[in-house]
Amino acid sequence: MNKVVVALLASASKKVDRRHFSCYSLLLIGAFLFTLLVSPAFGQAVSQDIAVVVNALTFPDLGIVASLSLIDLDEPSERRAVDNEILRIGFDPILRRRAIGLSIHGHLAYITSFNLPITGETSSGDNIYIINLEDREFVGEIPIQAGTTPQQIALVNEQKLYVTCAATHEVHVVDIPNRNVTKVLTGSFNKPSGITLLNGKVYVTNPAWEWDPIARKVNYYDSSVTVIDIGTDVILKSIPMPPNAGGILNDGDATIIVKTRDNLVLIDANTDEIVETVDPKLTPGAFALNSKNQLFIQGDWQNPGLLIYDVAARDWIRDKDNMITNFSNDADTSIRGGLTFAPDGNLYITQPDWSGGGQDFVRVMDVADASLLRSYHVGTGANNVGFATITPRRADINNDGFVNMKDMIIAGRFLGDEGAGIRADVNGDEVVDIRDLVLIGQGH
Repeated sequence: MNKVVVALLASASKKVDRRHFSCYSLLLIGAFLFTLLVSPAFGQAVSQDIAVVVNALTFPDLGIVASLSLIDLDEPSERRAVDNEILRIGFDPILRRRAIGLSIHGHLAYITSFNLPITGETSSGDNIYIINLEDREFVGEIPIQAGTTPQQIALVNEQKLYVTCAATHEVHVVDIPNRNVTKVLTGSFNKPSGITLLNGKVYVTNPAWEWDPIARKVNYYDSSVTVIDIGTDVILKSIPMPPNAGGILNDGDATIIVKTRDNLVLIDANTDEIVETVDPKLTPGAFALNSKNQLFIQGDWQNPGLLIYDVAARDWIRDKDNMITNFSNDADTSIRGGLTFAPDGNLYITQPDWSGGGQDFVRVMDVADASLLRSYHVGTGANNVGFATITPRRADINNDGFVNMKDMIIAGRFLGDEGAGIRADVNGDEVVDIRDLVLIGQGH
């Protein structure tokens, strides 16, 4: 350990109260922290990589309700890796409670939910559940107006999120710390569903469909993408789309990708103009984009398999005539299902058994050779999946889902305090000292 830094720190600490450090001593503490942080041997914070699976099936006759499964991605055993149905999202099967959207912020998961409406009535219990993934418990909920049927979530930061509400043709702006809706945006939406954030703007898809109970069919009207300014919540533009614009994602740079009934539409996020309309020659299903700008797309029931489109080059890597139709090392296992890329670049395919028979899986594909890496047997109706890295909760002093400088500042106020149960005592040794600050820094 640097003896000069320690000596200077000791000298400075004599001149000031231990709870009110001068700028000089804080700089010395910073130097001391840096010395420890660069040492890989000092108190590394333990973290866990997990996949979060929303099991969306609700089946009153079988007593099945929506639930959550967790997969430990560091566990070699596929069976031991899965903790099935750790939380029941629906508490009474007869209410037919749905779990729709999933968004993860640090160790907190946000899930949109509502009770399915009885014919002729509206939904009830509409809300966003907040779940602590480390403690595996509900830690709160954000009520949404009944009858709105909240769909997908876009988290701006720890203070704010947007949620699409299909039944009332609205987008709600939510204050996360206060857990309430602060604004209801209207006037430019029609069954809003998908949502994504890019470059200070929110993009919302409007499928604009309506069920005709007499003709027993779905009618499609003028579909669009609505653009909202994140800073002001002002609607900037409505971009006309082909019918049934539902799925939406972005490349993290300047391209928005929209999936419609028959096409893929690329929007330039700088101009908010359509720059390409791609015809896959089939009805595109689930889709996901990896870090190489390769868009993987499920085919339709007549053309099962995976297509791959290069978004940057605007060209097919694998088109309808050259799809991936099976795993390269397991031709008998289906590759149908929802698509989500994990941070490590592997493709996760959710395969729900909507009959309630229990044959619900998450398959993991290595996209380099289309091989099957893992098969996880999860809860009923495995519908969507997200990913989280769980760091020890003690380092997240303010419990906002992240370990960052805010936690360091709070811990600094307790520096030197001794005793049991101190909020900033990260390592549990009953004293708040430099070692606790280092653990927070390593968690960050």
